[in-house]
Amino acid sequence: MDPLVERIIVELIMGLTNGMILALIASGFTLILGVMNIVNFAHGEFHMAGAYAGWMILLLIGPTAFGFWVTVVLAAVGVGLMGWLVERSVLADTHGGDPFNPLLITFGLALVFQQAALVIFGTIGKFVASPIEASIPLFDLQLPVYRLVIMVVSALIIFGLALFIKYTHWGVWIRAIVQNREMAACMGVPVPRVYQLVFSIGCGLAAASGVLVAPIFSVSASMGTDIIITAFIIVVIGGLGSLTGTIIAALLIGELETLGSLFVPGSQAQIFSFVVLMVFLLVRPQGIMGERGLM
Repeated sequence: MDPLVERIIVELIMGLTNGMILALIASGFTLILGVMNIVNFAHGEFHMAGAYAGWMILLLIGPTAFGFWVTVVLAAVGVGLMGWLVERSVLADTHGGDPFNPLLITFGLALVFQQAALVIFGTIGKFVASPIEASIPLFDLQLPVYRLVIMVVSALIIFGLALFIKYTHWGVWIRAIVQNREMAACMGVPVPRVYQLVFSIGCGLAAASGVLVAPIFSVSASMGTDIIITAFIIVVIGGLGSLTGTIIAALLIGELETLGSLFVPGSQAQIFSFVVLMVFLLVRPQGIMGERGLM
């Protein structure tokens, strides 16, 4: 087989893996945006906090495969509680007001969290061992099994989120608030409690993704800044507040940036995402799934 064709096949698989990780990160972002109408610019820092939490937990319990998956859950729960505290302390009074206020608040929180991470953990990245060292031969390369596993795990988490929104009592309340917050409140929906849950879940998803990517990219204070731009692009392309659109857009961006690395250096491949963003803003500004609603 032609070497270029082999490379494209490999990059397509890697792009699918990257896309599912991006979908997991962006799902929490779009959940908060769709329900609370908050552009959470601190979302990347919750992603970073989850990675650091996972690194510290693994130092305590040891780098075993079982311990790693337990760490993903513990980090998601811990950062989810952190998100609950943030929502209650600095965002609770902004609901229903000028959407510019929570944007500024979360942007400020992002700067605070990033500087706190630099002070506490330093500038040197932290290494997290992969729980699965096996690889699969693919042409002349070795494809890490762990990348395939996190693709499946990310898909299962997102599927669980979709089932929660569609079939649970809390999910009904969430969808009611998305459709009409005032009417939902009049019908007895506890809007403040739903907001607390939604923000906690969104932060927990970001934290889980942080732990999952830690063995691939390592853990650093800047990892949140690196990912929030891509997450924002995905949410805009997918359609503000649409979970389905977010998944489609994440897979599109994941494949585009991975294939783009064949033609430009990897760090510059994000330019293709900006090109697609500009095209959507000009041609279809409402995004792939432009209608109002999470699903």
